Amino acid sequence: MNKKWTYVFLATYAAILIIATISLELIDTDALNDHPKVESNEVSYVLDAPLQKENLDSIDAAEIFDKRTHPVRDTLRMTAQGNDINSTIIVERKNENDGVIDETIIKPLLVIGGVDFSDQLNYKIPEWTADSVTFLQPPLTEITYSFYREAYLLSQFTHASEQRNLSYSKLDRQITIHLLVPKDLIIAADDQLHINYITE
Repeated sequence: MNKKWTYVFLATYAAILIIATISLELIDTDALNDHPKVESNEVSYVLDAPLQKENLDSIDAAEIFDKRTHPVRDTLRMTAQGNDINSTIIVERKNENDGVIDETIIKPLLVIGGVDFSDQLNYKIPEWTADSVTFLQPPLTEITYSFYREAYLLSQFTHASEQRNLSYSKLDRQITIHLLVPKDLIIAADDQLHINYITE
C-alpha cells in the first residue's frame, strides 16, 4: 500500500511540475507580447535627433500628444507647481512678433530591458492662463510587471546552478514641451524649471 501511494505522489508531483513549467513559458510569452519590444538606442535617436536639429516636423505624429496655441503679450511667466518637475522644456524664438506661442507636447518615454512601457507613465500637461504657464509635478507611476527568463522548476533534479541576469537597460523621460515664442518675448521662469533655449 505504501508503494502505491508513493507512486501516486511522485506521479502527481511530476505532473504538477510539468504543468507549471508549461504555464510559466506561456505566461512569459504572453506578457512580453502585450508590450512592444524596442531598441533603447533607436528610440532615443528618433526622438532626440529632431529636437537637437530643431526639426519637429520629422517627429513621428504618434509620439506627439498635442499641439496648442496661446495668445501672449510682452511677457510670459513660467512657474513650477511642485519640486519634482522632470519635463523637458525647449524654447525657440520666431523671426517675428506675432503675439502667439505655438506649443508642441511630446509623449513621455519609458523603456526597460527593451520593453516599451511608455503608455503606462502618468503625466500632466502644462496649464495656461493669460500670459502665464504652470508646469505640474507628475503623479507617481507604479508599474508591476513580472516575467520569467527561464523556467527553473525542473532544475532541482539536476546539478546545474541557477544563473539569472538581472541587469536591464533603462531609458526614461517625462513629457517634452516645445514652445515656439515671439521674437522679443520676455520670459520670467522659476529656478526649478530646466529650460533649454535654442539659439541660432
